[in-house]
Amino acid sequence: MIKEQNFGQVDGEDVKLFTIENKNGTKISVISYAAAWQNFEVVEDGTTHSLIEHYDDVSGYVDNPYQVGKTVGRVAGRIGNAKFTINGKQFKLPANEGDNLLHGGDKGIQTHNFDSEIDEKNNAVIFTTVMKSAEDNFPGDLTLTIKYTLTKNDEVEIEYTGESTEDTLFNPTCHVYFNVLDDTTDVSKQELQINADESLAIYGDKVPTGRKLPVTSGYDFRKPRTIAQGLKDLYAENQKIEFDDCYVTGKSKSEVAKVSGDGRSVKLYSDRNGMVIFTANPQDSKKQDAHEYSSLAMELQMLPDAINHKDFGDIVLPAGKKVTYKNKYKYAKD
Repeated sequence: MIKEQNFGQVDGEDVKLFTIENKNGTKISVISYAAAWQNFEVVEDGTTHSLIEHYDDVSGYVDNPYQVGKTVGRVAGRIGNAKFTINGKQFKLPANEGDNLLHGGDKGIQTHNFDSEIDEKNNAVIFTTVMKSAEDNFPGDLTLTIKYTLTKNDEVEIEYTGESTEDTLFNPTCHVYFNVLDDTTDVSKQELQINADESLAIYGDKVPTGRKLPVTSGYDFRKPRTIAQGLKDLYAENQKIEFDDCYVTGKSKSEVAKVSGDGRSVKLYSDRNGMVIFTANPQDSKKQDAHEYSSLAMELQMLPDAINHKDFGDIVLPAGKKVTYKNKYKYAKD
């Protein structure tokens, strides 16, 4: 079952909210602005519980530096020095984070209000937009289709399909933040497991150096442990007080990661080779400054800055060719 309603306006355009529900009472809500994943709700003993960070008004999604729930890109993550080369031709884009390009720049797809279509047969909503080269400075005009599906087994599937008029870059993702706990204000007791033996070395500006490193104590989530314990070990190792790091997960449709706590869990699956995690408190910047975190961003994507590192994965989208990526999130009661 799919319900459509108005969610406000951005730049004079109506933003639509779609709520998809299955027979278990599980619901996901998505909005046309930034093709954002607005909510993920499950029913337990007659009580509804939200699993992700969200806002109940479109204003929360406009000009928000945390990109909560948004589709980001054309290229998620950072591109070092805001430049790259395709077929021997170098492209230099307007930097939006120091010298670097973050999430496709200030005119990325996360600023678009998408066209929308309901697919009742598949319990899905389909968003489409065209990203013009003149708008974001990437080569080629990119037609992007994003399909959100809620299955009968409480799986959320997000498919990203791109086709460009010129060879370009394509590596979008959903910037979703998870907190599956009863306490939605503090993520410290949420357990995290990541099936990765390596993480990326990064410079001070968080751009990858090109090296893959065996996970050390502060970064090792191969066995489940709480965010609090991870942060404690991270600080002991290198005095860092937040996670903003990328794990090398390998191209596989097997389980990439799992978050769990208070009797519920979400497993993450991807057909790309990386996942960025980021501890944050999008609702309260003062708590963020105090290093108190309400949720954990988990961004399934090809490794950041892949275009500038030959063994990070191929994110070049050839002209006229359609490429599709899929992220999947499965809820279960533990």
